[in-house]
Amino acid sequence: MQRGKKRNRQLDQWLGMPLLNLLATFRRKYVSPPASIYRIGVICSPALGDTLLFSGPLQDLRAAFPQARIIHFCTRQNFAAAEIIPGADGRVLIDLTSPRDTIRRIRGRHLDVMIDFTGWQRLTAFYTMMSKAKFTVGFHTPGQHRSRGYDRAVQHTADRHELENFRALLRGAGFQQEVPITHEPAIALPPPIQAVLPGEKDIVAFHLWASGQKSWLREWPDERWIELAQRLAHPETLFLITGAPSDSERALPFVERMRAAGLRTEPFVSPDGFKTLTHMLQRARLLVSVNTGVMHLGAVAGTPTVSLNGPTAEHRWGARGRCCANVQPADGSGGYLHLGFEFDGQPEDVMQRITVDQVAEASAELLARCGEAG
Repeated sequence: MQRGKKRNRQLDQWLGMPLLNLLATFRRKYVSPPASIYRIGVICSPALGDTLLFSGPLQDLRAAFPQARIIHFCTRQNFAAAEIIPGADGRVLIDLTSPRDTIRRIRGRHLDVMIDFTGWQRLTAFYTMMSKAKFTVGFHTPGQHRSRGYDRAVQHTADRHELENFRALLRGAGFQQEVPITHEPAIALPPPIQAVLPGEKDIVAFHLWASGQKSWLREWPDERWIELAQRLAHPETLFLITGAPSDSERALPFVERMRAAGLRTEPFVSPDGFKTLTHMLQRARLLVSVNTGVMHLGAVAGTPTVSLNGPTAEHRWGARGRCCANVQPADGSGGYLHLGFEFDGQPEDVMQRITVDQVAEASAELLARCGEAG
C-alpha cells in the first residue's frame, strides 16, 4: 500500500478501518511475548526511504535474537531495497491487494512474533492480526484507528524522526531480552563485478525528482540546480542526473541545459535496481537530492548527502547518516508532511524558498567535514 496513491489510501481507510476493528473485537490478546522466540516476521512500508531507515532497527532485532529466524515480508515496491539491507534471514514477497495469498504466505512461516513497522496502513495491521503469530506488535498512530488488533501497541509520534519511531517500537515491544539500540541504517552489498565509471575522478550526483502524491511540490527549480552545479564544478567534474526510466523525458532536456552551461553531464539510470546506483553513489564526491528514497540511499551508503527538504519535515524524514546535511527554507515554512500525504491547505511554493546560497554553503561545509573524496 503506497502512501503516494490517494485511491489506495482511501480504499485502505474505507474498507480497512471497519474490517480491522470489527475483527479485532473478537481477537484474543496476549499480554506478553512467548518465552521462547524462534521465528520473527517483520513488515515495513514499501517506500525505499522507509525500508532503508528500517535497516537499523532490523539489525538491532537480529542482535537481540541471534538464534531466531527473521523473515522480512516485502512487496514488489521494496523487495530490491530489502535485498541490500542486513538483518533478515529470508524475504517473502507478498501482494497487499491479494488477501488470501498474503495470509497464506505469512501463516506458512509459523511465526512466534510478528512486528508491523508501518505507521498508517490498516492492511498491514490486518495481515499482522491474521498472521496467527503468538504475539503481535505495531504502532498506535493517532487518527489512524489501526492498533486494536495488536497484542502490544506502541505510540507513533510526529515529533521524532521515523528512525526513532522504529526504535521506540522495539523498545516498547515487551521482549524479555533488552533490544540494543546501537545500529545505524546500513546496506550490505558485495563489491561490483566491474568498476562503475572507472575513468571518472570526480562525480557529483543530482537527484531532481521525487515520486508519489503531488511529487512536484518537492522539486527545486531547474535553473537553481544549474547554478549550484556551476558553483560545485571542478575541471574534471562529471554531473550525473539520477532517475528512473520514467524520468527520462525530463532528464534528457535537463542534461542538455547543463551541457549548454558548460557542465559535463550525463543521465544515470541503474541497470539493476539499486545495486549499481549504490556503487556509483559510493564513488561520488557529493549527492544533492530532493527528499526521496535516493537521498536516503546515499545517506545510508555513506555518500556526502545534502537533502532539500520543502514540504517534507526534516525532523521526521531528513537525511540520517554519518555524512549528511539538511536544508530547508530559511523562513521556517514547509515541513508539514508527517505521514506523507498532509498537503491540504498547505503552501505549495516552499521548495522555491530554498536558495542556491543555502545549498552551496551546506555542500561546502559538508565536504569540509567529510572530505572531498566519495
